Amino acid sequence: MEDVVYDVIATQVAAPEKKHIRSEGALYALLVLGALLVIGLGNRLQAWLGLPPVLVQGVLYALLLALGYWVLRFRLTSHRYTLTDKAFFVTRLTGRSEKLIAEVPLESIEYAGPYDGARLKELGCRLGPNVRAGRIEDTTMLIYRAEGAWQCLCLSAQEELKGKLTEPWKN
Repeated sequence: MEDVVYDVIATQVAAPEKKHIRSEGALYALLVLGALLVIGLGNRLQAWLGLPPVLVQGVLYALLLALGYWVLRFRLTSHRYTLTDKAFFVTRLTGRSEKLIAEVPLESIEYAGPYDGARLKELGCRLGPNVRAGRIEDTTMLIYRAEGAWQCLCLSAQEELKGKLTEPWKN
């Protein structure tokens, strides 16, 4: 079998600004403290409202897990963008794990430039996975054809990567 060789043109990691929780360890410590808080608060609510303990504790633990997932997914997850001579790759980085989110061959890209909501509606394009950090209006939009349908990625590319990515599609 023939191996494909890619020449890397540019790479960048985009991550949301980490304000209060700066690592997975801090998240786990906060979740343990939250579990202790849930136990104490659950006992108080059960006595005050007269509800069964399973219901009160279940709801509070579900809220705690949802909050932990939200922090992990949207505050501790970053994305690596890699532009090669043949394709554009987006990889999700969470802690030590990496997962390839998108592989876009350069010949299938229709548009690469600033975010344009009107173009999305015009093409009937669906927004792909969330691979950006920050507001959608400040992103670089990549429209491409995959599996017979138009798809879109909104990236938080810095100037160097943005210039190299959008150069072939400037009109």
